[in-house]
Amino acid sequence: MSKSTIRWKPLPRDMLPAALLGTAAASGLGRYSFERYDLTGDNVVVGYSDLHFGEGYNPPRIFVIAEESAAETFSWLRVFSPETFPLSQFGRVLSASEWARFESSSDHPGRRQIRYDKWASLIVGEALAQGEADVELAHLPLSRASACFTTAIARAKAVHWTEEATRTCAERLRLVEADRRFARRPVSVADLLPLWAMVGASLDEALSAQEATEFVLNALEEFLPVGTRARLGVVTNLRDYSELASDSIEERVLAFQRLANELVHSTERSPRNGMPSALLAAAAFLVGRSTSHQFLISRMAGLFPAASVWFGLIAALTGPDVWDPEWTRATKGIERQIRSEFEWTDAAGFDLSWTEFTWLASTFEGPDVFVSLPKLAPRAMSVEIVPGAACQFRLVTPVSPDAEPRASHSMSDTERDLREALAQFVGLATRTRGLLEGGSVPEQQSFTFGREAVAKSSKSKRGRTHDK
Repeated sequence: MSKSTIRWKPLPRDMLPAALLGTAAASGLGRYSFERYDLTGDNVVVGYSDLHFGEGYNPPRIFVIAEESAAETFSWLRVFSPETFPLSQFGRVLSASEWARFESSSDHPGRRQIRYDKWASLIVGEALAQGEADVELAHLPLSRASACFTTAIARAKAVHWTEEATRTCAERLRLVEADRRFARRPVSVADLLPLWAMVGASLDEALSAQEATEFVLNALEEFLPVGTRARLGVVTNLRDYSELASDSIEERVLAFQRLANELVHSTERSPRNGMPSALLAAAAFLVGRSTSHQFLISRMAGLFPAASVWFGLIAALTGPDVWDPEWTRATKGIERQIRSEFEWTDAAGFDLSWTEFTWLASTFEGPDVFVSLPKLAPRAMSVEIVPGAACQFRLVTPVSPDAEPRASHSMSDTERDLREALAQFVGLATRTRGLLEGGSVPEQQSFTFGREAVAKSSKSKRGRTHDK
């Protein structure tokens, strides 16, 4: 849906709740054009879907708020109309400047030229790198794509196709990444910047495995700071590992192991420069001459977390002809997500718009402000970084001081129940042995577990003692 299918109407702040909840009729909606002068006082300009114009229920889908009144509007809704806060749960929230920046770029014809398959291959690599190291590619949840930095960049490029949009997206991702209320990731935005530049290069033709690895390693050197390469140690390229070009798979595997050993023992890991991870990924790709040997680098994810992302980049440059079935399925599944059409009135897939997120992040301290909000996932917050491009971040929830004592108490109760049950078994065995040896037949008892059995047993004993 383009912007021409939105009907705009200014509303005073105190009329927003009724409009949001559908208790106020949306009849008489006016212009197809957004007018900046409507944002006066506490007004919010709301956009309605023209497709549903005239229907009985047509709540607003998009909200444009002036920068100078945004904080007051959000605060008012949070205090006086908590059922309508956050505003993002009803639609897309934008500042006036954001609308001015992004409303025209979303219709740019160049956005259809993006190679979704290449970006999807890179996202597969990042999904492997950012998650648990023991997850195999065949069992990789495709939902992890929503938490990848690369997904937001790919969507920003696909929707807006401007350098300003992708640069803004990267800068905002770094801001959220630096917020300690969200979990840190093994691969940072800074680590991914050179990969984004390479996958976005206009290389339409597929490269061979050798050509792709050479292109990546040569291009990476341009991104390294002066003097960084000298600090890498003895391993700086693949020329010393000619066995990687051998026709023998055994020789290629041995060469990979030798390279990995050299990297582990000779690489200086601070500052992070990307070259060791890229070398490891290139060698693993050359071992199989395809994506079949990705598991070689997954074993070293703790030392080289970005290696899987570089592997995904090399796979993107070689193309689907050398992808094994597992890599193909994962890539195509993620490609479907990033090539979905963008509509301004579609606000699904994220928890907070950027304008509302920045107000919450700058106004409140601690993670509770995000934990208490309605979210798509219980322990993660999804933020729309730029219109049409969202990214999910895992929340760092504080541990309650009494959580550990409660766990210990629960464990103690379990142990107590187990001991009581075992005591009953021992008692039964003793009585059974007496019966087999010619003793008297014991009184039959019900066989129950837990503290209830002990209580009944104690009461029975007290009763017999009293009778005596």
